[in-house]
Amino acid sequence: MQAVTLCVPPRRGELCMPVRFDLTAEHTLVELTSRHLVTRVETDEDKGCTVVWVGITDPATSRPVHVRFSVLPSDADPADRPELTPRSRELGEVRLDGRRSRVYGTYLGVVSDEN
Repeated sequence: MQAVTLCVPPRRGELCMPVRFDLTAEHTLVELTSRHLVTRVETDEDKGCTVVWVGITDPATSRPVHVRFSVLPSDADPADRPELTPRSRELGEVRLDGRRSRVYGTYLGVVSDEN
């Protein structure tokens, strides 16, 4: 898989900390730094979940954003899924419990100060 950002890529030479997200439901909402790279999508057979690895930049230098990860059946038509928008990116495909799924990431917006 080629590294993908859902918002803004890190600056050249900027250090990124790898963070593992276990996706245990069809949709998982997370807060990331705006500058990040999704580097890997895989399955964890022991936990029975899909895993997304994201390299995040220093939170002190990059504002927080909301992202939704979606794990959908590989035969699902993306056009029929309202949660997939023009801001969605396909991140990869995984196989878990004999089923193939596609993993998508969707940038939802900047975290507001009220939160």
